[in-house]
Amino acid sequence: MLLRRGEALLLILLGIPTAAVDWQIANTWALPTWVRLLCLAGVTGALAIVVASPRLAMIGSALVVSVLYALPILGGIIRWHLLPSGTALIGDGAYQMQLSRDVLLRGIDPYGFNYDGTGMERAPWGQPFPNPALHHLDYWPGTVVLPLPLQAAAHALIGWWDERVWLLLGAVAIWVLLGRIAPGPAGRMAAIVFFLVPGHSLLAVLGDNDLPIVALLLGATLAIGGRRWLLAGLLLGLAIATKQTALVVVPVLAGYAVAQGIDRRTFFKVAGLSTAVVIVLFAPFLVWNAHAFITDTILFNFAGGSETYPIQGIGLSTLLLQAGIIHGSRDAFPFLLIQLPLVLAAWLVGWRWLRQHRSLGDAILFMGIAFFAFLFANRFAQPTYLLLGIDLMFAGLVLRRAQPAAAAPTRELSTAAA
Repeated sequence: MLLRRGEALLLILLGIPTAAVDWQIANTWALPTWVRLLCLAGVTGALAIVVASPRLAMIGSALVVSVLYALPILGGIIRWHLLPSGTALIGDGAYQMQLSRDVLLRGIDPYGFNYDGTGMERAPWGQPFPNPALHHLDYWPGTVVLPLPLQAAAHALIGWWDERVWLLLGAVAIWVLLGRIAPGPAGRMAAIVFFLVPGHSLLAVLGDNDLPIVALLLGATLAIGGRRWLLAGLLLGLAIATKQTALVVVPVLAGYAVAQGIDRRTFFKVAGLSTAVVIVLFAPFLVWNAHAFITDTILFNFAGGSETYPIQGIGLSTLLLQAGIIHGSRDAFPFLLIQLPLVLAAWLVGWRWLRQHRSLGDAILFMGIAFFAFLFANRFAQPTYLLLGIDLMFAGLVLRRAQPAAAAPTRELSTAAA
């Protein structure tokens, strides 16, 4: 009963400000009032279901999140493809992800490719100089390769693709995984705080790029909790090969695996499997053009000059720029010297904590803390980056409160693995 009331309370407390943000999105798009009222009625009705019927609460919560989080994204997809505009209604990162696959499907290396003239230059960009990402693909090969069959099939069947379709599938996977980690109201509450943090829907309209690696990392965490070591190694390797930031939480997951009783031989076997997955995905592009790959994915993030991604966002780098400690948004600065002590402290505290408290919720909490500590001090602390850490911290805190429920899938997976 307490969890069910908490679920309804969370939907109200987070749903109201999220609905206000969505209403402003609707104002910007000049949607008819009857459409907004229809959505509002749908959310109210779904919330009533959660309050009145425990058996249908899962459907009610899913409907609320679908309307408040997923519907604005679908609206962005529809507007971009149906209404002519001088500005592409998609973020530069999400747009470049899908463009890189189009380039690869034409038999051209997406690393070192000049994306100027592809339409990416029309994506929102708040700087007085051209976007340097037009000449650099910063994303690791998993981002390009994993959705490639789906994008190719969409082009063949309906003639178009939007990266946010893939990102929405990642959101569905996260909802399902949180439900597996803690079946019932606790898992849904973790999903609610993940998706309905006020402002999340506004950022997601342009592309919630981190959802695929979050899904892979949650899958790896669940597998570790169930002692399905090889599955965990496979998913962790895919997460690392998809986005560099996954490396930030590898020590947290390693500590969680040790807390779950992994032996040394199995540990190295899992580490070898993760490494092999990364090598398999990296090797074709390194063989194709190693210089372009290293320049785009590594040097682009650390060097200074006109081809460096500028300091922007709401993190430490912006504060240093505004204080005059860093003179120009494209100047080189040793951010790693700040990031590494912060994330090392998060790892050390996480290791000590996970030795005493071995719940999945604790592992997810410290994944979020590590992400936030590292990305807040990153060169470009985009709001979506910080949101990644905040979402995982909130979800982990909710799951910690439901530790008995979170242990259920662990026992189930352990039995299956035996």
